[in-house]
Amino acid sequence: MRPRIKIRGIYSTALTRFALDSGFVVVAPLPRVQARFAETFPEGPWDVAVQDTCDFQGIELAGDADSLCNVLTAMLEKLQDPIISDFLPTEDDDPTAKATLQLPGAAKAKLDLLRGAVVPTLHNHHRLKIINSELLRAAESELVRHPDEKPELEAMLFNEAILGPLKREGEFRLEHVRASGKPMRPRKGRMHKSSEDRIVFKRTFGQGRYDGLNLPIRSGDYGLTELREGDWYVRHSYFSRESLLIGDYFNINTPVELYPYGARYVDLEIDVVRRCGEEAFLTDREKLELLCRKGSISKDLHAKALIVAEQILRSLNRERTDKPETR
Repeated sequence: MRPRIKIRGIYSTALTRFALDSGFVVVAPLPRVQARFAETFPEGPWDVAVQDTCDFQGIELAGDADSLCNVLTAMLEKLQDPIISDFLPTEDDDPTAKATLQLPGAAKAKLDLLRGAVVPTLHNHHRLKIINSELLRAAESELVRHPDEKPELEAMLFNEAILGPLKREGEFRLEHVRASGKPMRPRKGRMHKSSEDRIVFKRTFGQGRYDGLNLPIRSGDYGLTELREGDWYVRHSYFSRESLLIGDYFNINTPVELYPYGARYVDLEIDVVRRCGEEAFLTDREKLELLCRKGSISKDLHAKALIVAEQILRSLNRERTDKPETR
């Protein structure tokens, strides 16, 4: 039998479209969501209930274990980069379970498109719903009246809700989220350079060792972190106090999402490391493999992370080979 799903939260319209396209039955939608569809929705019991996580960066699902697995499998396959960060049986006697599904940048973009097939929707709708829902609502009301102004409205929203506040803030916070759903301690720094969608921020360090490089941090060392909206990696470059390059560390992750405070992504574990003057190499590939074996990510997302890492690796080593020798 087809799973019956009850959906609530900021992703309701997009997930309703997704569920119908996937052959699931949506029950008891809210009136404002129901009004957007031509379908007639049944009332009655449901197999899986869906709601937002507390930070709105994903969804929580609960219900019949088999139905829940069917729904999660479809989402992993079709939403590009969702990540199952939690799956637990409940304490009930029935075979029920609950799960948490993170919805990073590519998943939000896919849900934007699904929502757009139902009702006029601007790019970055679901991210902007988290950031500034009032500004989004006003812009999408304007979109209904003037659909030809969609590119201008999208650019305005990105600048007013994200880039403008980010550049004025001066301080940059990088939310580096683990696949488990637990964020690492935020990496903070000062804005160094910025353009339309590219940010470079500067960090200073205390004692310790550099990730991946396995080299000590010395007094006066600093780092420049470069990232771009939508990129599947973040570049960390480390320098001595004399501004000599120590090495580079490329973190492979879900597409970078810029926010008014900084940026957010989910770490896909595999990284590319290059010590100054040496060949680049991959690290933590086995951690990426484990995510796929556990079913936390799809095979497609696993393949994408590998492709990105290997492209960076080849580019760095080609760059090293192509450099003329100095005498």
